[in-house]
Amino acid sequence: MKKFIAPLGMAFLFIVTQLISAFISIPFKKAGIKAFENPNDPMNVVQIIIYFIVFTAIILIISKYKENLIKYVILLAFFLASISIFQAFFYFIPFSFFIALLLSIIMVVLLIKYPEWYVIDFFGVFIAGGIAAIFAISILPIYIILLLIVLAIYDFIAVYKTRHMIKLAEKVANSNLPLLIIFPKKKDYSYIKDELGRNNAIYMGLGDIVIPGMLISASFLEKGFIGFIATLAGSLIGFSALMILVRKSPQAGLPYLNGGAIAGYLLAYFM
Repeated sequence: MKKFIAPLGMAFLFIVTQLISAFISIPFKKAGIKAFENPNDPMNVVQIIIYFIVFTAIILIISKYKENLIKYVILLAFFLASISIFQAFFYFIPFSFFIALLLSIIMVVLLIKYPEWYVIDFFGVFIAGGIAAIFAISILPIYIILLLIVLAIYDFIAVYKTRHMIKLAEKVANSNLPLLIIFPKKKDYSYIKDELGRNNAIYMGLGDIVIPGMLISASFLEKGFIGFIATLAGSLIGFSALMILVRKSPQAGLPYLNGGAIAGYLLAYFM
């Protein structure tokens, strides 16, 4: 029974993130918060793919020549992005920018001074939920599906062929940043004391939560609760398969998560 605790905990965090994303997607949409001006433009997908590849390349290059610098480069980028995301959460509250700025500063301080797994998870869940909601609003569902297919293929190649995504995951796992979600296998686990103890916790990249989450939230906006449940259930089936396979060796998460989400969305769409 103990071997199921960590995967179930990770599934719980995945579900919580999607609930946050769906819950805030409607007020975000009413407020006009979006990443792109025209959701009907297919070039939005191209932009995201380019940003994704360029970001990965930059991190790998920096880690090769200045490994100690990678943490602070990612931290700066994450800090700047988190201001916009937190501001979106508090959009209807006066002085939302200053609240977002304060939260982002607190986040950075905690991640530098006390990067325990639950601190990383707390900020990771809210930021992932915010990102997924914003992109769900900013891109048509058909283009999100196209994006999920392209990124699943990319992830497959990057993990099983070039294997550069495995190297990136190793760098991120040691960065103490909310670019991943961590769930311990033991109740006394400490990420600070055991950063390289991969056998003591399971890890999931934030992209593996955000990317299928775009379609889950988009399905909620389009089909309501039924769409949300169907798309989430499909992604969780893919998640279950991933958790079984990852026990043997590192796996590309997006083919399973995205594939399940797309199948669930299509089921809801034709119901």
